[in-house]
Amino acid sequence: MRDLITERTLHPLDETLMHQIPWTFAYAGTSDHRFYDRHWLAAVDPKGQGSFISGIAFYKNMGVADGYFCVQEGDRQHNTRFSRPLADDMQNLRMSDFEVRVVEPFKRLEISLDGESTPVSAQLSFESSFDPYCESHYMDSRGGRIGQEITRYDQSGYWSGWIDFGAGRLEVCDWWGFRDHSWGVRPGVGGFDRSVADPQAKLAATPATPTLAMLHVVMTFEIGDCFVTAMCREDAAGNPTYVDGEVITKDGRHTGIRSMDFEVEFHPGTRAHRKVTARILAEDGSEFDVEATPFLHPWAYAGTGYDGGYRDGRGLGVWRGTIAEHDVYQLVPPNGVLMDGAPTPTGHREQFAKMVVNGEAITGYCPVMTRGALPKYGLGEND
Repeated sequence: MRDLITERTLHPLDETLMHQIPWTFAYAGTSDHRFYDRHWLAAVDPKGQGSFISGIAFYKNMGVADGYFCVQEGDRQHNTRFSRPLADDMQNLRMSDFEVRVVEPFKRLEISLDGESTPVSAQLSFESSFDPYCESHYMDSRGGRIGQEITRYDQSGYWSGWIDFGAGRLEVCDWWGFRDHSWGVRPGVGGFDRSVADPQAKLAATPATPTLAMLHVVMTFEIGDCFVTAMCREDAAGNPTYVDGEVITKDGRHTGIRSMDFEVEFHPGTRAHRKVTARILAEDGSEFDVEATPFLHPWAYAGTGYDGGYRDGRGLGVWRGTIAEHDVYQLVPPNGVLMDGAPTPTGHREQFAKMVVNGEAITGYCPVMTRGALPKYGLGEND
């Protein structure tokens, strides 16, 4: 690789016949600085001993690669964050002693963290149990500007290996997990995004620019020979604006989601949920009645670098040279987060769930994401 990426910089993918734009693979098909390409990975011990989330991303228009690995054990969230110049290595998903490897596309992935730069180390392997689901292409725009345009695919499976967070070791044996791979443009990338969807940008937004309110619920789980992922977004009035999802069987049949009717119960005065109920209807007429309650603590995503994370508070995709960071959060129910005994910004919250689906108890993933005033749920703009 050259020290500086130019229009002549070649990547192994340039040997394929998969080009989509008249440039080498070193270049994105847009000049938007927010362009990203990210793997996101997560798993939970069904017995409740711990869980982890991890991610790694390239930001071609920022010249940055960054990633994270966070483990939750008891009431602690152990965070590691990494960043490096993208030009150092565009062929491997590696930074410092943290690496993600795609061993077999859509079948097997590996995570390794050697513990050289932070107290956290891990050796983990993922085996998929169903085909991936590719979500419909998503775009939202407002005020003459594209706020978000992405493609994402999702997949479930099981993780094995071990995690050592410096104060104890977790054996990972058939932990249920969920992964996604998304790419495109989105708010909160690169440190200077004025989109009101970016928490950091609210400080710069004018009083005349209202927040676009929404409630977004995702349910993902395996039951019997099916992998189910369903998602629905509502506006401030509670009207569905987006429904997507699929039921995928072991023999490879894919059936779309027709509707997802849900209700969310929040802890009073907070945006932390305590229960989600839903009826999911597939296009073939099959139904899934789901009750989901939080399992373990909600993740504080600022620890991963999202939402103004990293010590400099500038979030994902920002040029930092080569760094490795580590800190530990104390998680206080229902939605408190402390670092060194003092409250710290949390970023958005997602978590695993204990579910009862058509009467069967299982483990799944159920993020509930909110923004702006939601009168239906008694949430004000500043709650």
